[in-house]
Formats: sequence, C-alpha cells, structure tokens
Amino acid sequence: MRYHSPMSRAYRIAVRESLSRHVPVDDGVSSSLELLPILQKERMRELLAAELEARGFTRDGASATRSQAGGVRVKVDLERGTVDIVAEGHTDLELSTERTAVVAEPQDGGRTQALQAAARQALEREARVEEEALRKQVTSRLEGTLQDLRAELDGVVNRVTANALKARAAELGEVQAIHEEPNGNVTITVRV
Repeated sequence: MRYHSPMSRAYRIAVRESLSRHVPVDDGVSSSLELLPILQKERMRELLAAELEARGFTRDGASATRSQAGGVRVKVDLERGTVDIVAEGHTDLELSTERTAVVAEPQDGGRTQALQAAARQALEREARVEEEALRKQVTSRLEGTLQDLRAELDGVVNRVTANALKARAAELGEVQAIHEEPNGNVTITVRV
C-alpha cells in the first residue's frame, strides 16, 4: 500500500514597523563664583553684573545669561554667585525596519504579532543607541566649553575683586596710586 502525504506549502509573511521621535537631551554642571565680601552685597552684585554684561551676558533681574556656540547656555545667579552651564541638543529620529518569517499557515496571527513585537523592540534599541550618541556629543561640547569658560569666569572674579578693592580704598581715604599687574595683582596706595 502506498501512502501519499499531502504537500505542505510554506508562506512568507512580512511586517514593517517605523518609529518617529523627537529626542531632546541636555547635560550641565553647576559651580560657585568665589567672590570676597569686600563691599556690601548689593554693590558686589552690581559690580559682578557690570563685568558680566561687558563680556556679553544679558542681565534679567537677579541673573545674567549668555548663549554660546554649540547649544551651550551659561546662567549666573547674581544673588548667590552660582553658575549653571547647560549644553543642549536634539534630533528627529525617523527609523524603520522590516521582519520576515516563513509559516505553514498564511493567517498565522501569532507569528505576525511576534514579528511586530520584535520589530518594535529593534527600533527601540536603535533609538536608544541614537539618543546615547547624541548625549555623548552634547557632553563632549559641554566639556569642550568648560575650560575656556572657567578661565573667563576666573577673570570676571578677578576684575570684580579689583573694582571692589578700588571702591573700598576710595571709601577709606584719598587714593594716591593704583598699580595693576598683568597677572591680576592690584596695589592701591591710600592716604587716610
């Protein structure tokens, strides 16, 4: 007796998934300015604001801000003497993928759902990789800006200190001479 087995057919199913997402990232650091209390707080704040404005900062009430290249924003709180530096970046992701499988039944819904889930997971992984790459770029921009900015803010503190010393010397008596060295040292001669 001969047995004939029915021929089984293989069907190919394909699913396509896409992901669109706007990805914003930021990174930042905070620090303090080391201002000596040479004059009253309000006068020190005004000297600080004037020096920052001379360096391109915009004063808005009790803070001064400046935007720099590469999406870096610097904000100085004039009351507390704190500095917040934030680097920002964003990207629009448009990702897509396709998954295929061979099944015995053309209407294999379970397999189709599994393919869709696998495709969505792959897109989410790819999106996380893209977001992490953007985060590294933003952090790199922040780190690249920090060294120059620290030097600039140290210069601001030195100028504010020198101006405060001059004002304080004038309060104490008649200023006879002021000698400022390139390294920031100031010598003031006062007749009391």
